[in-house]
Amino acid sequence: MTDEQFEWIKEALPEADERGRPYENHRKVTGGTFWVLRSGDPWRDLPERYGSWKTVYNRFRRWAEDGALQSVAWKLQGEPDAGDRIDWERSGAHSTTI
Repeated sequence: MTDEQFEWIKEALPEADERGRPYENHRKVTGGTFWVLRSGDPWRDLPERYGSWKTVYNRFRRWAEDGALQSVAWKLQGEPDAGDRIDWERSGAHSTTI
């Protein structure tokens, strides 16, 4: 994810929540989350450049529970769709890819 792409979704993510340890920044954690989702690999196989797999997984789980991921999905898909910037005729899932 580029810095420009991250800036676009950054406002959909919750404010930093200090929980006793130094807080890993959202940029790094988001990159790690997308890496796991894109690769399909287990969380434990997350490359070290994204930080601790446990930190990335816990943040992903927390964001899924509190609705932050839904907000990110809206930024990535909902807003462009509302502005007629997605051509649904050219996208979609085909049974051979599912």
